[in-house]
Amino acid sequence: MRILFVTHAYYPSRGGAQWLAQSLAERLVQQHGDTVTVFTTDAYSCELFIDARQPRLPTGEVKLNGVRVRRFRTFNRLTWLRLNAARIAYKLRLPGQDWLRGLYFGPIVPGLRASIAREPADVIVANSFPMIHMYDALAAGQISGRPVVLIGAVHPQDRWGYDLPRMYRAIGQAQTYVAQSEHEREFLALRCPGARISLIGGGVDSVLFDAPQSGERFRRQQGWDADDLVIGMVGRMTAYKRPDLMLAALPIIWRELPQARLLLAGAGTRETAMLQTLIRSLPRPERVTILPDFEEQDKPAIFSAADIIVHLSERESFGIVIVEGWAAGKPVIASRAGASASVITDGEDGVLVRYGDAADLARAVIALGNSAAARQTLGRAGQDKARRLYDWQVVVSRYRSLFSALVARGDK
Repeated sequence: MRILFVTHAYYPSRGGAQWLAQSLAERLVQQHGDTVTVFTTDAYSCELFIDARQPRLPTGEVKLNGVRVRRFRTFNRLTWLRLNAARIAYKLRLPGQDWLRGLYFGPIVPGLRASIAREPADVIVANSFPMIHMYDALAAGQISGRPVVLIGAVHPQDRWGYDLPRMYRAIGQAQTYVAQSEHEREFLALRCPGARISLIGGGVDSVLFDAPQSGERFRRQQGWDADDLVIGMVGRMTAYKRPDLMLAALPIIWRELPQARLLLAGAGTRETAMLQTLIRSLPRPERVTILPDFEEQDKPAIFSAADIIVHLSERESFGIVIVEGWAAGKPVIASRAGASASVITDGEDGVLVRYGDAADLARAVIALGNSAAARQTLGRAGQDKARRLYDWQVVVSRYRSLFSALVARGDK
């Protein structure tokens, strides 16, 4: 099968959408022998779409792990005009305001739609909203008469980014939309009546993450004591992931668990400096380790080094950190908000806490910190769930079956 992925950024760019596209593309080549092409931009960071000072990757074609990758140059000028036109139109609810927001989000890629329409492929797959390459992929599929699969990763709580009538119309027009969680599926089913929505979920390499020895090495490298209780928070260092809430809970946790320490690991952003300032204001800043921009191959060791994984974002269509924590056999604490509550079964394979409540978060950490048996029980249940539902072998097979069914039916 010939599969064309259209995505706003691709390796070595980092992020959940980039990782999903790369993992699917490479595994379809390796496991099914498919011919996979990726159309993407020259962005190393998505900030390039609105900031001309950001570095660019070389345009043109490269072959990465069996996948043909073609990078297009992004237009990123007139940002001030694009942003303020979008803000005013959004505030006044003017006609076309969602179109103007799309011009601000980007990526603006001249010639992308025509290139997609010309590219030989049996199915076109695009991720993720609210980026406007999604509309180029859909239109190109309609022009060329090929099925289009949209993987939107919609974050329902982010109204500025995702409450877009244009997006809802596109989802209804696609041959299939892939939802990452029941939360996302239910949200879109209400707003896109008649849309064909498939529920698949995120993927994780279960065997790779089951790596206790690498976790022990990581702890030794950090100079941590054997009895330290490590709370791991992994994800992009940005406000909506709520690292501030975790930091606010730490003084409460330390009163009961003085051996607790926090590991913050993830892609660095312009907000990382502010996060470091918050850490310095804590009563025991030396017990917080911040690890920005770690290498992907180090991720299993990071998860294995933690005793508890915390995930607090409400703006997720899935929350891959939850499954990665499970794959490593770790108990997961997450906010009872967004997709987390539809992924975690509270008390069985994880713990849900009130969103934005530092005291409730602290109580959950203290309870697990005081009970190795509870940590082990939740970790084992989560690991079993990750292997059954979210291992890449399972997830890739679901996507491949979906693509095959669309091609066989001749959906257009």
